[in-house]
Amino acid sequence: MSLPKVQGEVARLWDAPELRFTSAGKAVCSVPLVFNKRRKNQGSGEWEDVGSMFVRASAWEQLAENCAESLSKGDEVIVSGELSLREYDRKDGSGKGTSVEMNIFAIGPSLSRATAKVAKVSRDGAAATPRAAGDEVDPWSSAPTGAATDDSEIPF
Repeated sequence: MSLPKVQGEVARLWDAPELRFTSAGKAVCSVPLVFNKRRKNQGSGEWEDVGSMFVRASAWEQLAENCAESLSKGDEVIVSGELSLREYDRKDGSGKGTSVEMNIFAIGPSLSRATAKVAKVSRDGAAATPRAAGDEVDPWSSAPTGAATDDSEIPF
């Protein structure tokens, strides 16, 4: 059964991501997520959790490897994906159970409580080295090679 798509929701990893490979060599990462609903208690003025939904999410191929490399237990993330239900036999033999699962389309750290350095991955899968602060290249600091240096003329 297919459920609605999740678009840009905030969740937290309740355990570390686990990277595995299929027999065909495809990377798959299990990402344990918890979505919390919070509200402010009018009496105490404190924020409190009013509901949680635990979801086993899966990322595939390069996204799976990036998740395993970048995320850890406790990280707050913003995630988009598709929810689904899966039936399973309970370990205690009491019948069948149902779990909510998610196929992740996109995931990244929430920058409201963390910082991140982006390291783009090349097409061959090798991660580029992230630039240190101050190493940024300013593309506007000089004129392109072969460009006219006369500023009185509009360049386009």
